[in-house]
Amino acid sequence: MKSNFLKTSLILFGLGSILAACNKNDSVGGGGEVKYQVKPTGYSATVASSSSGSGLVAVVGSSNSLNFTSGFLNVNEVDFEAENKTVEIEYELKGISNVDLFNLSPILGSVQIPEGTYDEVELKLVLKKSTDNTIPLTLKGIYKNEAGITTPVEFYFNEDYEIEVEAEDVVINSNSDYLGLINLQLNKLLLNVAANDLSLATKTNNTIIISSTSNVNLYNKFKANLNAFGDCDFED
Repeated sequence: MKSNFLKTSLILFGLGSILAACNKNDSVGGGGEVKYQVKPTGYSATVASSSSGSGLVAVVGSSNSLNFTSGFLNVNEVDFEAENKTVEIEYELKGISNVDLFNLSPILGSVQIPEGTYDEVELKLVLKKSTDNTIPLTLKGIYKNEAGITTPVEFYFNEDYEIEVEAEDVVINSNSDYLGLINLQLNKLLLNVAANDLSLATKTNNTIIISSTSNVNLYNKFKANLNAFGDCDFED
């Protein structure tokens, strides 16, 4: 059952942001357990002639759409922080977690925190630029234009980035379990992308490659949309 007592937002920003240092307790025992997991949604997106009509959830296989069919998220570090007026708890888990966005996502980690009401709870996924095939975000799919012609599309994001989830006024009960779902709304990567952006894109071996070195204008639009493609639910 979803808990309605959380006001949540997802903010994505570059590694330049700093997490404030303070006295901390790492993974305090007792209290309630909070687990966190990635949950992708919106696998198929509209791609309209006007960019204002793009980025909505589309029927899979429909014309004027991009249907994502595979993808991976590589998380280098998970940071958790909860605080109120009397206590602050921090937890850090390092090591690459490979998340297949098209299969059931694994639990990325968990932390137990003492019973109480917390003014703020933060969860941060740290993505780091890679020199091998474990790049932060890879998505592949099929673009179908108005005439029904299909073209493979591949998006490669290989930059330092942080995904931060913030929740306010979180009530933790002793011996209770909570699940934080980071919802990645893939359809929103197509916000402000018009059909011509894809139809006129440069193709490599008949595939539209979107990366920092290929179809850079499209890449910059996808990158900008990282600020809008996520939100969060907490379940108990």
